[in-house]
Amino acid sequence: MSEPLSPAPASTPARAGSWKLTAGLIAVLVLAAGGVYAYFRYTNVPPPPVDELQGLKTYIANLAKAQKLADGYADANGDLVADPPASPDKYLKVDEIGFSVVALEDPEKAQIQWKDFMAALEKGTGKKVKYLADIETVEDQVRAVREGRLHVTAFNTGQVPTAVNTAGFVPLFCIADRDGKYAYEMEILVRADSPVRSPADLKGKTIGFAALSSNSGGKAPLVILKEKFQLLPGRDYKVVYTGDHVRSVKELAAGQHDAVCVANDQMARAFGAGLAKPEQVRSVYKSDSFPPLCFGVPHDLPPDLAARVKQVFTGFSFDGTSVGELYKAQGKAKFAAVDYARDWKTIREVDDALTHLLDGK
Repeated sequence: MSEPLSPAPASTPARAGSWKLTAGLIAVLVLAAGGVYAYFRYTNVPPPPVDELQGLKTYIANLAKAQKLADGYADANGDLVADPPASPDKYLKVDEIGFSVVALEDPEKAQIQWKDFMAALEKGTGKKVKYLADIETVEDQVRAVREGRLHVTAFNTGQVPTAVNTAGFVPLFCIADRDGKYAYEMEILVRADSPVRSPADLKGKTIGFAALSSNSGGKAPLVILKEKFQLLPGRDYKVVYTGDHVRSVKELAAGQHDAVCVANDQMARAFGAGLAKPEQVRSVYKSDSFPPLCFGVPHDLPPDLAARVKQVFTGFSFDGTSVGELYKAQGKAKFAAVDYARDWKTIREVDDALTHLLDGK
């Protein structure tokens, strides 16, 4: 007889315990991995997406606050410029005239270029003239006028309204040709071999602007590209800032941008300096005329001193001077008096349109 078979070992409970152990280990590993991920996720928070238009948004917000004369300034005659102080003791006490041109100019070079005019200003006013080389930004320049430290200066076209409204700047003279014409146009330039034939073709391209504070190198083209061609920065094209009109032309000729927006009097300056050749670029848009950079004085400059400053501008001829050499390529020969309410009307309209550039975007 064969021996009866021994009962089989009770293996099922052992297998169930093994699976429970395995499942437990997997759960522990998953929890551990989740903990490690959470640790690195919340201790190494990735930076938020870069807003490439933040600088433009900030500029627009500040521009919107500077659309009318600031509190403390009066305009009884309606010329849109701050009136002189009502009380004589509110006029500036000027022992030495602080002078500068637009803030973005190289101060060392500017002092050489404007030395003959500064000499005429000294002779005509009887006061020493000092170039304020510490003014490096437009904000510095506006502040220096407001504080009474800068007495004769020039703002670029687009910055004049802000200087008028926030610093009491009084526009007086623009640089003009022999006939007294002082207008220029904004042009959108591309390389001569570019396939772009119209600003509409700039969608998806990179456009160089001089600066947001510049009318022709920033504000006007931003508005024109939106209103005439339905192109918005960030959405339809990439914006880069060159810092200067002449540099914009130079960099375009070198192939650094698909297009640039410049004042055509500054374009002529770039050609005259040999930084680019006319045959290297082509214009695909030309605006209506704008007034160029403008010289003026603070509203609280003493009347007798202001009158003498005006006489210097009126009588100064560029012929044979350092200033004449500077503007020879542009055909400029003298200063011409301006009317802010009339001549800057279009610029003020551009500013107003710019404050709504990104509405709904």
